[in-house]
Amino acid sequence: MDLVAYGESYNQAMQGIEDMLLKEDNPMKTFKRDVYPEAFQAYLRRNLDTINAIERVYQQEENPEAWLTRLSDHLIDCVQSELDGITKKGKKSEQQINYNMILAVYVFPALLEQKNNQSAEPLADVLMTRWNETFKTSVGKADYEKIEQGFHRKFCYITTAACESQGKADNCYELELLRSYRDNYLLQSEEGGAMVKEYYNIAPTIVNRIARQENAGAVYDELWNSYLMDCVHKIENGENEACRERYAEMVYDLKSRYMS
Repeated sequence: MDLVAYGESYNQAMQGIEDMLLKEDNPMKTFKRDVYPEAFQAYLRRNLDTINAIERVYQQEENPEAWLTRLSDHLIDCVQSELDGITKKGKKSEQQINYNMILAVYVFPALLEQKNNQSAEPLADVLMTRWNETFKTSVGKADYEKIEQGFHRKFCYITTAACESQGKADNCYELELLRSYRDNYLLQSEEGGAMVKEYYNIAPTIVNRIARQENAGAVYDELWNSYLMDCVHKIENGENEACRERYAEMVYDLKSRYMS
């Protein structure tokens, strides 16, 4: 690649990585089982030139890891500038959640979908690390296939994994009850919706990290006995808010153990 072509790819990558995140809006609108596959493919088509430009620069750089860090920091600086321009704390927090969501369900999967690109996995790793350090979040990465499969399980990653460890089917009573609670109680409020968004961001990573533990079965047994059955009993007793608090405790516990 000559210097002119390199410069064009460099500029395209820098501007394009901004557009991949900042030009997307309201990710929950398209993050639905019947909508997400088509929405993701459209997103991938819009941003494929950027992803390929990133790869071209990566192949030409003498220090490709430094290039990925520079690219990641550029995106984070742009996001920080956008957030700094929002004066209302609630609006700023909502926008941060939206950015986390876009990163987790569009940006990372789009990068990882290009399986022949040597820059895909390293960029996702660097961006995830720098992002979480800067914004004090716990956004995880997953590819498109894993996310899409999650819809067929109705996206109860941790609960589903715990049920599987108990030998329970995907349509068992406990899972169906918790899914109904999520759809008919949590998602009906702004606070509950924000909790579900955060869960979508971190749950795939938590499940992957538990799976790498030698005592993964014991971990899920603990979650089942200490948290999930308690949640089930609270739902059965009509204690919906108490269930939300208990489930939040479980997620906080898991974040501190597997995301810190």
